[in-house]
Amino acid sequence: MATPVITALRRRYPQAEIDFLCSAVARPLLELHPSLSRVFDLKLRNVPYLVSAEKRRLAAELRERNYASAVLLESAPAYREILERSGLREIRSITENFDPKLHSIVNNLRAAGETGENPPPMELHLAAADEARAAAWLDSLPRPVIGLHAGWGPARRKGQREDRLKSWSVENFRKLAGLLKGSRVLTGGPDDVAAAKRLAKGLSPAPLILAGKTSVRELAAVISRLDLLVSVDSGPAHMAAALGTPLVVLWGPAILEQVRPMGDPAKIRIVREPVPCAPCYGTALMKTCRRNVCMEGITPERVAAEAAALFNRQ
Repeated sequence: MATPVITALRRRYPQAEIDFLCSAVARPLLELHPSLSRVFDLKLRNVPYLVSAEKRRLAAELRERNYASAVLLESAPAYREILERSGLREIRSITENFDPKLHSIVNNLRAAGETGENPPPMELHLAAADEARAAAWLDSLPRPVIGLHAGWGPARRKGQREDRLKSWSVENFRKLAGLLKGSRVLTGGPDDVAAAKRLAKGLSPAPLILAGKTSVRELAAVISRLDLLVSVDSGPAHMAAALGTPLVVLWGPAILEQVRPMGDPAKIRIVREPVPCAPCYGTALMKTCRRNVCMEGITPERVAAEAAALFNRQ
């Protein structure tokens, strides 16, 4: 959701060198962007500056670049500190004009001095090797090829329930998989492998399990070749929106107005169950929630119907 800022800055400053500083995890999604001159990454972002050799080195590298200005899309003071210690005097921050009623893409653009009207689309650039890996996995499968991204991930705090606040149960995904006609592909990270295997158990024909087997760009390449992705609220859902892959996203505790997937409206269906406690992001309720009724209320039959409606429009 930060990539529209790159496009807007390139349009405004066609001859400028534009660099990007991001987390190490996000670097693969940015390093092939044709409008960027350099990508800097930060591996240990929560270590205080004074005891972080990485942050001090990074500030020195940024100082050598002698930037005219910076656009800061992070609200935490620790990130501004890196820019200030690199000698940057003009820092446009997302906190200056942030409007909680607007989408993150629009707020990002406003931080860069844009109005946010008619925002450029998100961009995701892949390498030929990424696309070749995805082709080897998917191109021989009978169509349609449907991805299921459950995205359980690791526990984030002690005592949090196994299937997480944004997640849908293994049982629901297994029932959904049985309702969908075509080849099923299960995606996810290394922490999702065990759950993906439980999901696949008993399904016929057996789904292709790619959870834990792809790099982040290979996952994007896989998504680009799918006929449909069904996902919880996740990074891969935004990848699908950026790549134009038909998407059904299961929505629970997050703030829809701020972070819903943005792309072709004809290719995106958002399924949610209105409950009085959602959205709970940014509230005390989120920290105490142990039962995500917002996700429990979404039925496999309803998701399958939304998937069928998307297929009928293609």
